[in-house]
Amino acid sequence: MPDVLTLKQLAEHLQLSERTIYRLLGRGQLPGFKVGGLWRFRRSVVDYWLDLRMGRLAPGDLGEMNQEWRGGALCLSDALVEENALLPLAGEARRDIIDNFLHAVTFPEPVDADLVLSRIWEREQLASTATDGGVAFLHTARWDGRAMHRHDLFAIGRLSTAVDFGAVDGGRTDVLLLLLARDTRQHLLLLAKAARLCRQSGFLEGIRKATSSRDVVSLVRNTERVLFTDSAPPAS
Repeated sequence: MPDVLTLKQLAEHLQLSERTIYRLLGRGQLPGFKVGGLWRFRRSVVDYWLDLRMGRLAPGDLGEMNQEWRGGALCLSDALVEENALLPLAGEARRDIIDNFLHAVTFPEPVDADLVLSRIWEREQLASTATDGGVAFLHTARWDGRAMHRHDLFAIGRLSTAVDFGAVDGGRTDVLLLLLARDTRQHLLLLAKAARLCRQSGFLEGIRKATSSRDVVSLVRNTERVLFTDSAPPAS
């Protein structure tokens, strides 16, 4: 696929309808330019833009994207095991906290934790993945090489004391989500689903109050069932 895409090609690349692409453009959620009155997009720029902004998209945009990505998509609970569902974290410096997190994770396949740490930290230095609500979405850059090759991974860490993690709104962060996708196709989906999950009323509070990893796994599974099953109401 070329780097400069038509609107139709971008819709195919992101697996979204052209209508959704137009809506995201109208809301300033996609970067593009016009040539002869027609929209054109640099694939690398769109990937970069969405990777940086996915956690900050409005709930309605996230809901619409998740509706379109629903078919055949994995559930976050499929990538979450109890061992990774409620990892206690400590520290004040961002890199130290990430290091602590990665070395506490149980990986489903052999990985170089130090290499993953360096890639996540490179991504974090571009712009903090911390958002409002006290949550950060740790991941490697979508355009970087995959850290996982056979599995997707979702892990949840919790700090006993919230820290300054660089959130745009200046708020402090105490919940960290780690998302590692096996391929670029799943990367945006995992981020969008996690962001949508965290916008659901009561979800983050449930993580903060949870007393066991089993409780967190159930919380993720039940919240996904409400948001992403065919019986779920349309996102507002």
